[in-house]
Amino acid sequence: MKFDSEEDLYNYFKAHAFQTGFGIRKSSTGTKDSCAKTYYSLGCARGGVYMPKTIPKKSRFQRSHKKMDSYAKRRLELNDYAGIPLNKSFHLLVVEAKGYENLPFGETDCGSYIAKVRHLRLGLGDAEALRNYFVRMQKRSSNFFYVIDMDDEGRIRNVFWADARLRAAYESFGDVISFDSTYLTNKYNMSFVPFVGVNHHGQSILFGCECMNGRALKAIITYQCRSMQEAVAQVFPDSHHRLCLWHIMKKIPEKLSRLPQYKVIKKTLKTLVYESMDTQEFEDGWCKLVEKHALEKNEWLSSLFNDRMRWVPIYVKENFWAWMSTTQRSETMNAFFDAYVNSKTSLRQFVEQYDNALRNKIKKENKADFESLNCSYKLVTEFYFERQFQEAYTNAIFKLFQDELRGMLFCNSSLVKVDGAHYVFHVMDIMEGKHGDSKKRVVYTVSYDEIECDIQCSCHLFEFRGIICRHVVKILIEKDVKEIHPRYILSRWRKNVKHGHYLVINCYEDLMIGENAKQFDHLCSNFYEVAHTASSREKYEYLLSCVNMAKEKLNDDSVWGCSSNINLVVEDVRVSDSTTKLLPPLQVRSKGRPPSKRKEYRVEQVMKKKTKKNVREKTDNIQQDQPDSSGEHGANSYNVELNYQFDLNVPV
Repeated sequence: MKFDSEEDLYNYFKAHAFQTGFGIRKSSTGTKDSCAKTYYSLGCARGGVYMPKTIPKKSRFQRSHKKMDSYAKRRLELNDYAGIPLNKSFHLLVVEAKGYENLPFGETDCGSYIAKVRHLRLGLGDAEALRNYFVRMQKRSSNFFYVIDMDDEGRIRNVFWADARLRAAYESFGDVISFDSTYLTNKYNMSFVPFVGVNHHGQSILFGCECMNGRALKAIITYQCRSMQEAVAQVFPDSHHRLCLWHIMKKIPEKLSRLPQYKVIKKTLKTLVYESMDTQEFEDGWCKLVEKHALEKNEWLSSLFNDRMRWVPIYVKENFWAWMSTTQRSETMNAFFDAYVNSKTSLRQFVEQYDNALRNKIKKENKADFESLNCSYKLVTEFYFERQFQEAYTNAIFKLFQDELRGMLFCNSSLVKVDGAHYVFHVMDIMEGKHGDSKKRVVYTVSYDEIECDIQCSCHLFEFRGIICRHVVKILIEKDVKEIHPRYILSRWRKNVKHGHYLVINCYEDLMIGENAKQFDHLCSNFYEVAHTASSREKYEYLLSCVNMAKEKLNDDSVWGCSSNINLVVEDVRVSDSTTKLLPPLQVRSKGRPPSKRKEYRVEQVMKKKTKKNVREKTDNIQQDQPDSSGEHGANSYNVELNYQFDLNVPV
């Protein structure tokens, strides 16, 4: 046979080898003095070594047959940039190819290609790439702030950053934040600590706090930790510090389950925490509980009582908390980031995915803004003040106010005292018990000043959440109040306020917008559109003939004068503005079961060790009480130890 070029010969023989079931390689070549090639030999990749006859379907594993086309490369790049795990991206390509046997490459080849792309996209060196990214962002926006803390060896210990938009959002919604440092998201086992607040739609919003132009926050919610309490008191001395109620109540089984009257103690404790109407009722009930069950020496309960003003609802409800009583906002944000990062994420990948997550948050906020400005929930009453709230509040907050309106149907009021223009009412509400008990009647006190248009309720819902409660609504209707005073419509819940972060242009880096990449994506988009129109056999054959003609012409170098291959790899963008060598943290090596994403505080570790020690001491005492002559002595003591360990959730 005769071929026009060496490439045609190679492709022909390669196709033959693929169908037959073997790989090929160049075995020898011959040249003249002018370096012109006179001959070369093509042979089996395993030539000279005996191998059993292979099945043609396995020939795709031969190195010479492995080839990743431009479409697969681009799909892998985009999926990696979006935070989609490699195994899922590869499975998608398998589904598109209708089987593993139809893909001329494997998952390992995809991993190798992505590693090269990340190297060019993110830069060399995890720590250096992170700093280079921060420098580029600060050059784009002077309001971008970052701090990198290093140890004596030049390794990263802590990183803090906040972009211009997040800092601007803090000006509007930084009155209350949640702070949780127990989330682990990277291969260095470094904690991810988001500062989370609530925007005017009731959505969780991210921002920084340590670089906010000296504007301290009003309230902060954290996990229960003594060292954190001391740090908050030092950094934010004028802020209200609240401990996460959910985490505290979650520890009740762990701390008290060994007590004889555990179920009674647990129920009484929850009743005191959730249903006390004033501080005196809570303190009296707590003292009775401790005295009745001889709990004076229980260190955990003693510490909770000493910190009661930081976590018990009756003590904190007079301050504004924007619907936050726990660090659930932070944990919800952590769950949100689970879609973008994992325990193998490097620092440079994390920052890239962090930007993607922020874009998602911005999109949701913009959508909520549009819906609040263009539509609203229907009115459920004919009172003018409901329309007043409808026109002022975002949809999410207005819906919460309507819930209070509906709850007003279960309230009854009675006048208790009149002093000129000052009125005092008792409003009886029907509430459902926290333990699933039957509904009970609760009486709240509402005071109303007719001249000053001032109204207050003992439930303190307005002070706590920023919307008026059902008890206040009941009295407003009783007094025939048409319009609510503007001070009871908080600006942070309004939909027509132009918040500062709306005006900030995002400076997030997009390394996937090269000209070649744009052209490739545009072509793919058009190809998909054309492919959908080729529904009939005639259209299909016509389109295929056009594609083959175009491919033949595009591959003809004599027409274009140069190679027309599209390079999709992004440019290597690096910044070197510092002579200090920055090293990444030491990578954590994990074995066996994946570690928990939640970090334990030092106090928890000490308590677990103390609990184990107590268990061993009790077990030793039990063993000493057993007669040595008993043949079942070892079995009994072993069972006792197991029971204690399982009760305390300590692994055996």
